[in-house]
Amino acid sequence: MANYGIPYMGSKDSIIHKIAPLFPAADHFYDLFGGGFSVSHFMTLHHAGKYKRIFYNELKSYVVELVRDAIAGKFNYNAFKPKWISREEFKENKDKCAYTRLIWSFGNDQRSYLFSEENEINKKSLHNAVVFNEFDALAIKHLGIDLFPVHLSIRGRRLLCRDIIVKRKGELQQLERLQQLERLQQLEQLERLQQLQQLQQLELSSKSYDEIKILPGSVVYCDPPYKGTRGYLTAFDHEKFWDWVRRQVEPVFVSEYSAPEDFKVLMALHKKTRLSGKGATDAPAEKIFGNSAAVEITLDRKWSA
Repeated sequence: MANYGIPYMGSKDSIIHKIAPLFPAADHFYDLFGGGFSVSHFMTLHHAGKYKRIFYNELKSYVVELVRDAIAGKFNYNAFKPKWISREEFKENKDKCAYTRLIWSFGNDQRSYLFSEENEINKKSLHNAVVFNEFDALAIKHLGIDLFPVHLSIRGRRLLCRDIIVKRKGELQQLERLQQLERLQQLEQLERLQQLQQLQQLELSSKSYDEIKILPGSVVYCDPPYKGTRGYLTAFDHEKFWDWVRRQVEPVFVSEYSAPEDFKVLMALHKKTRLSGKGATDAPAEKIFGNSAAVEITLDRKWSA
């Protein structure tokens, strides 16, 4: 399955293809808690014909700027060779550089450095081998070669590195070392956004959800911070949010684990999560709730199907 948006904690990348069929055609589509851009990215690629404009909004301005930079081609591998970011550089720059803050944090949590101190040297060795074709003694030891074929792209080196590790290492060592290669794979997500560069349909903003003017003839999707879930950087007023949803005339679809009793569940599904730091684990059933307009449209579409 393709990856959408940028690497981001709580991304809907793995389930947006299941959610999107709920959204009816309209003039405008609003992704009000856009986060890592996965929903807006998916909709522009696969459902653009349903909407005249797609609005991506994310309160954190540095995330929006990272998405803008990716769309503008800043992370194209022909121009961008991702240098290694050390633990010290991460601490120094994470509050000033969105790329460092998001891509080099553990589980994209924007707080803690990606690698443990004992593993950092091995990760750096493989990173420099794949990105710059520069081999030190550790890279030679891990891969059994001292240079990649010169014609290989960074992606080609990554895939070859993966194949070598799978063949040479035991299962536990293989998993540990492939985590660095997954980081490089996530960087390819940034590069992929350049395909949207000429798209006039997409609009980006950085505001609070309740500051966005919802135009008539719209569909609204909200993926707010989940109540009772740790890991978010700022507090969120859930009661205020649900009151806002109730007041909306246009159909509003909300991702959450739970909602006030007057909201109807339109869909329930499962996804994998890495928030625990222990690899992919089953998350609680995620649900899509709707305001009265969303419920009415969903029921009408079921009856007419």
